[in-house]
Amino acid sequence: MSKTKLDATSEQNILNMLMESSSISTEQMSKINATSQEIGKTKLETAFELNFTDEDKIVKILSTSYSMDIIDLKKTVIDPKIKKIIDMRYIQDNSLVPFQMGGGVLKIAIADASKLSLMKNLKTMTKMEPELYAASISNLNSFIERFTKSETQKISDANVKVEKLEKTDDELVEVGSEVIVFGNKLITEAINLGASDIHIESFRDSAQTRFRVDGILKVMDKYSKFLHENYDAVIARIKIISKLDIAERRVPQDGASTFKSDTKEIDLRVSVLPTKNKERVVMRILNKDAGDKALADLGFEAKDLEKLTKAISSPQGMVLVTGPTGSGKTTTLYSVLKHINKPGMNILTAEDPVEYEMEGIGQVQVKEAIGYTFEEALRSFLRQDPEVILVGEIRDKATVDIALKAALTGHLVFSTLHTNDAPSSITRLLNMGTPNYLISAALTLIMAQRLARKTCLDCRVIDENITPKLLNSIGFLPEQSARAKIYKGGGCAECSGSGYKGRMGIYEILEIENELKAGILSNLQQNELNAIAKKNGFRTMQDMGQEMLLSGDLSFAEYERVLQSN
Repeated sequence: MSKTKLDATSEQNILNMLMESSSISTEQMSKINATSQEIGKTKLETAFELNFTDEDKIVKILSTSYSMDIIDLKKTVIDPKIKKIIDMRYIQDNSLVPFQMGGGVLKIAIADASKLSLMKNLKTMTKMEPELYAASISNLNSFIERFTKSETQKISDANVKVEKLEKTDDELVEVGSEVIVFGNKLITEAINLGASDIHIESFRDSAQTRFRVDGILKVMDKYSKFLHENYDAVIARIKIISKLDIAERRVPQDGASTFKSDTKEIDLRVSVLPTKNKERVVMRILNKDAGDKALADLGFEAKDLEKLTKAISSPQGMVLVTGPTGSGKTTTLYSVLKHINKPGMNILTAEDPVEYEMEGIGQVQVKEAIGYTFEEALRSFLRQDPEVILVGEIRDKATVDIALKAALTGHLVFSTLHTNDAPSSITRLLNMGTPNYLISAALTLIMAQRLARKTCLDCRVIDENITPKLLNSIGFLPEQSARAKIYKGGGCAECSGSGYKGRMGIYEILEIENELKAGILSNLQQNELNAIAKKNGFRTMQDMGQEMLLSGDLSFAEYERVLQSN
């Protein structure tokens, strides 16, 4: 008996159906639950192992319960026309088989009743009336495998079309397989350019795609014509791969998908928002490789890296990473977890969402909609015997209080906060109503960071507009200003004319040493805490930014954009 290859919802639906039809007793179900954990198989696979049921029994009960004829897919010839109306990935993801069409009817085989909820979607998608048949699980799986193999030529043809598109994008005119090719080409180019987000939006007389590259949105004009002419089809395609309701256009929807290119696998987090002019889509690209960076590769200076390593290697305490959205906090925290992750260590994370999967770490998705908040996740973590806890974000007093208390009771706690710099994080925690003694005792280190675009090495030239007076205004000493040479990118083919290529981290690390702990306990003001930190060698992000200005890596315009708001 091969593995069932069904999702958890489908398997549970089948087990429920077996219990409702008295084919499996309550005692047998208890045995399945217990044995499943012991042998490391799903509950349905365990039911097969224990000989409590079999595929023939399941398909007969499904047929009887829902008045469906049973179809033997082994004898069914694949209709090539089906591939033109339903995407292969949709068939694989949902474990259903459309096997014949004609006269406005689409015949579909299913192995469990949970697929009934998809019929409205399929009717909207295909403009045909679904007619359901029952099929065994392995029958269904073998048909999908045959279907997949027959796709090889189609994929090859699509690749030829993509090459053709690269020559003249205006040749995209036909809706259907071209919409799939368009979507694949769009996502592939975004990945190749290192984009973090794809924006797809419609206006009254036009439509456009924008990529966020190095933190800045850039319009991709070459996609506009096809997108405007086929907007609804493109949005439907995105909804299909994200498992969203393609018929629902009135309320926002959030989904996810996995996209495989030739070289890597990318997770997409998809948000669909209804607007006055159709639906707007933003796809966040979660590159799994981005969560795999070593701590030493993040650009820390030796002294700062030593401070950070000391804090994250401690048996207890709290480490905070602060900065705005898109400043690289998640990448830093994952690098920290990778650095300390060992088989003898129990690490748990509560995230919203889980952006990168890490081997050996228990990662939990917070679900605010059902009341499973960071606070609730943190409470449950403390019963799971962890050494290290990561709380995706501190949003309220209850969460910070539990996190700080956990840090005092033998746990190492990591989290993020939204503040402008490291010292102001202490004031923020105090303003949330957290007792100063908790902050003083538990907090060990705060790191603030930004991501700035790096001036292109191939076209950087001296920026003649930067005067000593301008440099003095941002904190340079007069003797520094007089001899400083500040560079900017002139724009070249290597940087696509932008003058920037790649990004780098600008950060500050505040170690909560004894004098600062005493200052927190004494309720000192923000400026007094800053003075203590600077006296003990604290270097601000502005200090690091000025060093990068002098080295030529940072332009004055980028310094102002990233750091002057602080």
